[in-house]
Amino acid sequence: MYYLIISVGLLPRALLQWLGRMLGLILYHGQSRSRRISDRNIELCFPHLTAEEHQQLVRESLISTAQTAFETPAVWTKKSEHLLTWIDHVYGEEVIEEALSGNSGTLLLVPHIGNWELFNAIFAQKGFQLTALFKPPKQKALASIIEKVRMRYGNDMVPTNSRGLVRLFRVLSAGGNVAVLPDQVPESGLFISFFGIPAYTDRLVHRLVRKTNAAPVLVALIRNSRGRFDLHYAAVPELAVEDEQAGLGALNTALEALVREHPAQYQWEYKRFKKRPTGSAEIYNGF
Repeated sequence: MYYLIISVGLLPRALLQWLGRMLGLILYHGQSRSRRISDRNIELCFPHLTAEEHQQLVRESLISTAQTAFETPAVWTKKSEHLLTWIDHVYGEEVIEEALSGNSGTLLLVPHIGNWELFNAIFAQKGFQLTALFKPPKQKALASIIEKVRMRYGNDMVPTNSRGLVRLFRVLSAGGNVAVLPDQVPESGLFISFFGIPAYTDRLVHRLVRKTNAAPVLVALIRNSRGRFDLHYAAVPELAVEDEQAGLGALNTALEALVREHPAQYQWEYKRFKKRPTGSAEIYNGF
């Protein structure tokens, strides 16, 4: 498995993206599980699309996710100096500079849009390190590979348990940088509106900001028409309000705005709404 990842990572970016496009089309035309889930999520979140617009968004989102999958071995194995050449523009750079220059830590909110794996290398190349939770995949061989390649940039991967959570608080309290995926279905959370649908949202990000006074920054690496990436930073100061429901509401509002701007690059095949409020109907029946 390791040598397969290395071999794929040696391929040029343009070829990797072409292979991703081919896989995305196979997933779309093959009526895959990924297509069925994407279909359902996009139907829920964009109910006013025409049938043609709906199918186009499903197709393009599967292509984008497949391209990310093929790009990732290169992100894991190529030198970070080379990966910097993948970046065309940086938007909101003043936001990240202000956050990093402050006395408090920086909470980097990196959702499943574009190629989020690329941020590890870009951030490290700029001279900064980050700490992130790492939940190993079920395949043990793959888990050790992922942990190894992510840590080669000097980043710190901590387990998704109480010890790991304590580490996140300590890093931020000491003025360090922590990366969190804010759109995963958590073990503990609150139902917060996302595209008008109750989405079980992790309470951790609000607690991290409130207890450490860290600066929350939304991060996205969006693939552009040239096949390169534009890096976007946006402050989410409302996340720091005392009221937990309001703070998490501000987070999901910011995330929704980002997804509406780049809907084809969001990972729609993820069951974001699988956990439902008591008494609510199941969304993904048969999936």
